[in-house]
Amino acid sequence: MIDLHSHILPGIDDGAKSIDESLHLAGQYIAAGYRQVVATPHYVTGTRWTPSLEKIREKTASLSRVLLEKGIPLTLFTGMEVALDPAIPHLLTDGKLAPLGDSAYVLVETPFQLLPRGWERVIHAIRAEGFNVLMAHPERCDQICDHPELADQLVAAGCYLQVNWDCFLGYQGRESAALAVKMARSGLIHCLATDSHDPNHRHAGSVKKAAEIVEQVVGRENLALLSIENPGRVLKNEPLIDMTAPAPGNCGRKKRRWWHL
Repeated sequence: MIDLHSHILPGIDDGAKSIDESLHLAGQYIAAGYRQVVATPHYVTGTRWTPSLEKIREKTASLSRVLLEKGIPLTLFTGMEVALDPAIPHLLTDGKLAPLGDSAYVLVETPFQLLPRGWERVIHAIRAEGFNVLMAHPERCDQICDHPELADQLVAAGCYLQVNWDCFLGYQGRESAALAVKMARSGLIHCLATDSHDPNHRHAGSVKKAAEIVEQVVGRENLALLSIENPGRVLKNEPLIDMTAPAPGNCGRKKRRWWHL
């Protein structure tokens, strides 16, 4: 599997605090079935979380060397989780933001309370610069929880949507869990990601348990689409595929090592 949203780099944001924590997270990724991870430290305009591309590349390369030395078969790519802000289009053209891997996909963090006024114009401006928008964890936004139709509006505006695995387990609250399931049933999810931060609370260790719930809701083929195929299409800079309606009887079947699909 491929994770497009991870705070595995040590000492750069609120993710891994040390190289030991990064290695622990890497081990959890391997156990869950991952082999490729995009490191996406926060970039929040106007705060201390505005890492340079050079710093992210340096830390990614450094951690990659340690993984190789330790014999951990996890490939890292550079990226960022960029807070939704009107400055994003200009930062992209100035080369200050890191898309996911070498693609034209930008991981944009959905605000936790309210979408900013004029968010549609920001999305349009990003796309006008030739980039695709992958919105991170919209199911955790209070406003979207209260008004689920906003998820449809994000997709209509040209966004792809990434949902966190642990939201299906209720780890981010009942409202987020309910919205994640509603989005899955409505075919509004394009990618699933761990949003790993630390080896004790937010990591890949809960993915297999969450996958059982997702498979019950959308079926095995859609599960593979969200966790393997679409993330791979991001790294290959290809358009993402919408979920299809599960075939009758396809949901709720006994699991058969879905992560080997």
